[in-house]
Amino acid sequence: MNKTFGYYVLMVITWPMQFFPLRLHYVWSDLFYVILYHLVGYRKEVVALNLKNSFPEKTESERKEIARKFYHNFADMFIETLYFAHASEKKTNRLLHVENIELVHELLDKGKSIILIAGHLGNWEYSHLFRDKLKAKRYYVYKHLESKTFDQYYKKLRSRGAEPLEMAETYRKLYSCVKSGQQYLALFISDQRPLAKELYYWVTFMNQDTPVYTGTEKIARNTNAAVVYTEITRIARGHCRLKLELLKEDIGVPKGYEITDMFMARLEESIRQYPDQYFWTHKRWKYSRTSK
Repeated sequence: MNKTFGYYVLMVITWPMQFFPLRLHYVWSDLFYVILYHLVGYRKEVVALNLKNSFPEKTESERKEIARKFYHNFADMFIETLYFAHASEKKTNRLLHVENIELVHELLDKGKSIILIAGHLGNWEYSHLFRDKLKAKRYYVYKHLESKTFDQYYKKLRSRGAEPLEMAETYRKLYSCVKSGQQYLALFISDQRPLAKELYYWVTFMNQDTPVYTGTEKIARNTNAAVVYTEITRIARGHCRLKLELLKEDIGVPKGYEITDMFMARLEESIRQYPDQYFWTHKRWKYSRTSK
C-alpha cells in the first residue's frame, strides 16, 4: 500500500522527538491534557456515562477524579506513541518491565503456541517493547483504522516488535503457521466492540450487558494455543508493567466460551484496580441486546 502524504508528514514531525528524553516530552502532554480535558472537553459525556454505569457505587466526585486522571493518562499515551516511532531500542528497552516472562519460555519449551490476550488498559502500545528473544514467530493482531494515515503509522510502530497482522488475516496466518510446524506468539487486544452484524455473544462486564468478540478463543482452540492474560499498566510516568498470567494451557473440549468469559472477568478485575487507566472515551456500550 502506498503511504499517504499525512503519514510522511507525521513521520517528519515526530522525527526530532528521538533526540530528547521522553520525560521532557511530558511538557507537551500536560498542555495536551489541558486542551483535551479543560478546553475541548473531548467526549466528556461519553466518559461520564461509562464511569457512572461502571461504578454506580462511587460518588460523582470520585468518578470525576477518575475521569481527570484518565485524561492525563490519555494525553501521556498519545505523546508516548509519537515518541516511540523513532526512539532507539537503547532508549526504550528500560521503559517496559515484564513480569513472569518465565511462563512464556515454559510454554514454548512444551511446544505450545501462545496467545497474549489484553485489553485497552494502561498504554497497550508499550507491548511492542516486549522484545525478549523467543523461539516463536511474533504477531501483533490489530484492527484496521479508518484513517489511512494513522493506520499506516500504527502499523509501522507495531512492526518494531512483531509482524502486524490485520484481524481479517489472523486465522489463516496463524493456522498456516501451526500447520507448517512453527510456533507463534500473538498479541490480541480483545475487548473491542463488535460490529452491529456480529452481536452474537454477550457477557456482564462492568455492570453492563456487553457484546464481545469470540474470535480469539476460536483461534486458540483451532491452533491448540495456550492463552495468557496480559495486563499492561502504568507504574510511573514513562514506565509500564507487562504482567503475564496463564488463563488456560490446554483448551480441550469447548465449554461454551470459557476463555472469553475468563478474559473479560480478569480484565474487569484489572480495571477496578486501575480505573483511570482504561480507555473510557470509547463507546463500548453503544449496543444493547435489542440492537438490530
